[in-house]
Amino acid sequence: MSLRLHPASVITADRLWTLAVNRNQNLLGKTMLVANRGVDSVGALRPDEWADLHDQITRVTTALDDLFRPDHYNYAFLMNADIQVHLHVIPRYREVRSWHGETFSDPHFGTLFGTEVRLLDDDALGSLAAAIRARVP
Repeated sequence: MSLRLHPASVITADRLWTLAVNRNQNLLGKTMLVANRGVDSVGALRPDEWADLHDQITRVTTALDDLFRPDHYNYAFLMNADIQVHLHVIPRYREVRSWHGETFSDPHFGTLFGTEVRLLDDDALGSLAAAIRARVP
């Protein structure tokens, strides 16, 4: 895997995919699934990687549903800053959510997610990753 993840952000590292919290939590629970194999094109994913990606999406959305009850999800292979194949799993919210004494809103619900940046410090990032990890089936 060539994409460098902050160690505190890693939720799970399985054989084919690593699940990590996105450092930018402009939308609470924003995560990404990163291919462990060095691959720079979604079309180059192998059948076993596609099949496992489906399972990984189900696992992370189950955990996020339990924690934050998103109203909807967006999924995006953006790969703008890093071409290593990675899928963003982006929870979307009609109403404000609270986590660890902070509030998170989704001012663009119903449209393309915004470009706002809300970086978590290492402790908060690790705490969020641990909370999601505890609920991943």
